[in-house]
Amino acid sequence: MSAETWKTRLDVAVNVAVLCVCVLIAVIAVKKFLLNNPPSGLSIPKKGTHLSLSGVDWSRADRTLVMGLSTQCHFCSESTDFYQRLLKAATASKVPVVAVFPQPTAEAQEYWEAHALASNGVDLEQSPLDRISVSATPTLIVVDRKGLIAGAWVGKLAASGEAEVIKQIQD
Repeated sequence: MSAETWKTRLDVAVNVAVLCVCVLIAVIAVKKFLLNNPPSGLSIPKKGTHLSLSGVDWSRADRTLVMGLSTQCHFCSESTDFYQRLLKAATASKVPVVAVFPQPTAEAQEYWEAHALASNGVDLEQSPLDRISVSATPTLIVVDRKGLIAGAWVGKLAASGEAEVIKQIQD
């Protein structure tokens, strides 16, 4: 084979390799940034496990929405339009809402009001989030009247995830 043939084959091989690397990077980017999967290493509260939060009586309603949030969380702030809709759905369905923040209650109240979130009937609690099985914010948990987790969602949700949470509240 001539040197020219080798050069052509090498050019083709390099182009194919570059194309494969670009496709791999695109797949990783889509999985990391566009799909509604929590980042690896984070745990989602497990359905059917008991959630313990002092001062909350789960038996007062068929289900209760627990929101694990932080005043420092940009995903929480970016999700406030969804939370406004979610709180309206919870109020309409008579589902109690407990918003749990690791920050002091006064700071949480200020954050809540600054983001125009409905405060009627919402119980703002201060607690380390790991006590309620929350490893990342935002985390939304629906708890049944026995205190068992009926559903949980972590992170900023896509439209399909938002619809799933609202459906869980309205059922």
